[in-house]
Amino acid sequence: MDNDDIRWEAVLGYLRAMASVALRPMAEEVLDTYEKALLFSKLDGNTSQLKLQEMTRIPQATISRWVNEFTDAGIVAPPGKAFRNHQARFTLRELRVNMAGLKKKAGSESEVIAVPPAGGE
Repeated sequence: MDNDDIRWEAVLGYLRAMASVALRPMAEEVLDTYEKALLFSKLDGNTSQLKLQEMTRIPQATISRWVNEFTDAGIVAPPGKAFRNHQARFTLRELRVNMAGLKKKAGSESEVIAVPPAGGE
């Protein structure tokens, strides 16, 4: 890695850190339930909304509405050339969102569901 690459990585790291700090109040407002934080944590840019529904037991229509809210808040990137589906721009940790401290919606069946890693292991 040459010096220019090292400098660019440092600049990008700094910008990412500053963006996550600036977006924390909005993230706290938008990720206000356990289910929303669970969904957000699964937005890897590759997983479809139907697969997310299977993984989280959150209805697809709700997933669609929430990912649009997350996108409007700036914490999720919309589908594009690099990713076919929505991708979280930050981790819950970077946004200082603690799932354990969030309330679950009444009657919710959503739980953290163990999903085998890619490759079927």
